[in-house]
Amino acid sequence: MNFRYKLMQFMSGRYGIDNMFYMLFGVSAVLSIVNIFVRSTILQLVVYTVIIYAFFRAFSRNIEARRRENRWVNNWAERIKKEQELNRRRKADYTHVYKKCPRCRAVLRLPRRVGKHKTVCPKCNNEFWVRVK
Repeated sequence: MNFRYKLMQFMSGRYGIDNMFYMLFGVSAVLSIVNIFVRSTILQLVVYTVIIYAFFRAFSRNIEARRRENRWVNNWAERIKKEQELNRRRKADYTHVYKKCPRCRAVLRLPRRVGKHKTVCPKCNNEFWVRVK
């Protein structure tokens, strides 16, 4: 019980463990596994650096800076999850094909009709040909 109390006292006012800590620890684990096969001293130093940085963040008293870093990682992860979900839905959609406008790069959802069709982008009014297989 005394150890738990001392640990709670030590961590009081410190940032603690968050999603970025888990991400950094996961990266270090993956790099360690890669280093088993590569056997590089530089890669091992990178692993140690990532682990030390993860613990530095956990024990840091600059809470606002650590929150900004964690927010950035959470936004980045959220974007990746949204993109994966969008790709999963596109792959499951058999009635439409998704093409990008060559001018404005907007993604257009077009009916899946085999052949070459003239299309107008609703965003920039660019006319272009789309080939659907």
